[in-house]
Amino acid sequence: MLRTDDQVFRLAGKLCFVLLTMLVSPIFLCPVLGQNTVKPNNNLRLKAERSTESIKIDGVLDDAAWATAEMISELRQQEPIEGEPASEKTEIRVLFDDKFLYFAIRAFDSEPSKINAREFVRDASFSNDDKVEILLDTFHDKRNAFRFAVNPFGTQQDALITDEGRDVNLSWNAAWISEGKRDSKGWTVEIAIPLTTLRFEEGLDTWGFNVARIIRRKNEEVLWASWQREFGLERVSQAGELTGVGEIKRRRLVEIKPYVAGGWQQGVPRIGFSGTDAGVDGNVGIEVAKIGLTPSLTAEFTANPDFGQAEVDNQVVNLSRFSIFFPEKRDFFLENSGIFLFGRQGANQLFFTRRIGLTGRGEPVPIDYGAKITGKIGSYNVGFLQVQTRKRGVSNTSPFVPRQQFTVARVKKDILKRSSVGAMFVNRQGATRFGGTTYNRSYGVDAEFNLTDHYTLSGFYARTETPGVSSSVHSARINSVFETDKWRLIGVYEDVGKNYNPEVGFIEREGIKQYFVQAAYTIRPKFLSFVRQMEFETQTENYFDRNNKISSRQHELSWETKFKNSSIFYFRPIEDVTDVLTEPFNIRPGIVIPVGSYHFNRPRVQFTSDTSKRIGFTARYKWGGFYSGKRDEVSAGITYRPNSHFLFDLSDSYNDVRLPQGSFTTNLFTGRVNYNFSRKILTSALLQLNSASRVSALNIRFRYIFRPNSDIYVIYNQSTGVGLERPSYSLRVKMTYDLTF
Repeated sequence: MLRTDDQVFRLAGKLCFVLLTMLVSPIFLCPVLGQNTVKPNNNLRLKAERSTESIKIDGVLDDAAWATAEMISELRQQEPIEGEPASEKTEIRVLFDDKFLYFAIRAFDSEPSKINAREFVRDASFSNDDKVEILLDTFHDKRNAFRFAVNPFGTQQDALITDEGRDVNLSWNAAWISEGKRDSKGWTVEIAIPLTTLRFEEGLDTWGFNVARIIRRKNEEVLWASWQREFGLERVSQAGELTGVGEIKRRRLVEIKPYVAGGWQQGVPRIGFSGTDAGVDGNVGIEVAKIGLTPSLTAEFTANPDFGQAEVDNQVVNLSRFSIFFPEKRDFFLENSGIFLFGRQGANQLFFTRRIGLTGRGEPVPIDYGAKITGKIGSYNVGFLQVQTRKRGVSNTSPFVPRQQFTVARVKKDILKRSSVGAMFVNRQGATRFGGTTYNRSYGVDAEFNLTDHYTLSGFYARTETPGVSSSVHSARINSVFETDKWRLIGVYEDVGKNYNPEVGFIEREGIKQYFVQAAYTIRPKFLSFVRQMEFETQTENYFDRNNKISSRQHELSWETKFKNSSIFYFRPIEDVTDVLTEPFNIRPGIVIPVGSYHFNRPRVQFTSDTSKRIGFTARYKWGGFYSGKRDEVSAGITYRPNSHFLFDLSDSYNDVRLPQGSFTTNLFTGRVNYNFSRKILTSALLQLNSASRVSALNIRFRYIFRPNSDIYVIYNQSTGVGLERPSYSLRVKMTYDLTF
């Protein structure tokens, strides 16, 4: 038997070979593929001025202080004509005082009646609206940044950008003020960002700064800096500069946000107990408390949190052999989550927050407390998380859920120009049903090297510790990416041991070796006036077991056309699949696909219309083989948005599977209706009908934002159907109040 040390050495040899190949190849290919050598626009600067007068945030730029502020207006197109001046002028001014950083935006428009502005919901995608985005790299590290976006109403979207877009955390929410107005010249917005919201180093006179604007009806994207297509707003290292900020004094962050909640429920499973809950209950706690330890380091706490306002998961029909990844939606875990990224998101993550406070079925387990520290210490990005979940039920009974302790420590050091090395440790410690203790530990190192503006080499090595298991507990990955406006080349090697078991992470497959290669080429045909770009892509993904025998293989060839009106046509004639079953696959009750090797092709065609119109639709058809039989998959969706208040969205996905072992169909219908009275009063209803699980689910939400970062929620949930042991109903009311804004 091969010793563990020998396994590690053999793995290291393979990784070194792959690393050398991935490192050298793109360097030689760069001249061949026509690498763009445009340098960063480091000469772009805007000075922020101190305001001695109060600024009224009403969307009207009539405060005297704005007339004396320095202005920028020279934005250039990224789309549709790279480098050309913007078709509509945009003016941006910046002021500050002892409490706020202020922005004034004047977005001129020659056809103001055609401005797209329909979104009232905070943190919506804004994909169909005109908007302006502001990027602030407050440490000027050219890696990480805050992003604030507004549409003509002043509706807000904010995000944290980590590692130049490796992670864009749209769930980060800050308390800030914005108001917008439309007039005969276009639209205007005023923004006030509290200095307590921003992390920065006092005395640093220069921040990274950039501005982007979307003119939706023209599908025009313009930027102040980094307007080259291979860059964009999230390429923080290519941003311009905001000077004069050395005078800004950090205000110590002290934020406390308590909540009170209560409601009625019936038929809801009792976590840790037999049966279901019924009746009225109530709860109080601390939603979040934040303390600024230093100008760049923040501590966060939560006590007895209630996540009842979190959006419900979208139901899916899983016809594969592998687990489905559901994203995190709880605020405490989303805040500053980028620092805790390790591995391949959604496939091989060392740490996945949904393993905390949720059962395998997604049912909530109460959390006693949580504490988190995130931020920067010099050139180090650090993160620490400690959470304790509550014991539920009585030991020695099958539903019993023991108390668990979760500890996560993360550190990343900035090196070179845009690169980093890091390490992570994850520990789960808890009791067993019979009074003992158990644990699971994961730890690893990772690195990312941005060797050029277009070439990135990254990887990680990780191990897990589980009582009684000592061999094949590693995972490693090397990822090579070369990308320009025309070319994208990706090469991946990943090794996952048979007993690799990150219990507080997410692993799609274990005991495999993965080889993945992708190549894509993009053209912009001038002879087709209605086409913006075409992308041709081919890729191969191969999985082998620990004995180097094929486990699954998939070859793809596809073609995507983006039209100038933003509609998209996608055609994939080849999705050649080989899947080797080493054990029977129970795809449906009473239908079992036997052990064997299966080979089939599943072409796909899809069209998405211009969703900025009042009516938009998408349709997809996928057909061909499926193991030893056939499968047809049809999905379609339609969106109707007559005005800024109302949204009507319907979608349906249908599968017709015909196998020698039996045939079946599935149907998943989703219907969503939103009616938003204003930016502060929002309502929505979501209906999901799933024939595969024979369940229908209804979620109705009312939200009133009565002051910044303070809300009242009323939420009704209903789950019925023959696929459930019994129907469940719940009505919950929750109020949060930010004491410090």
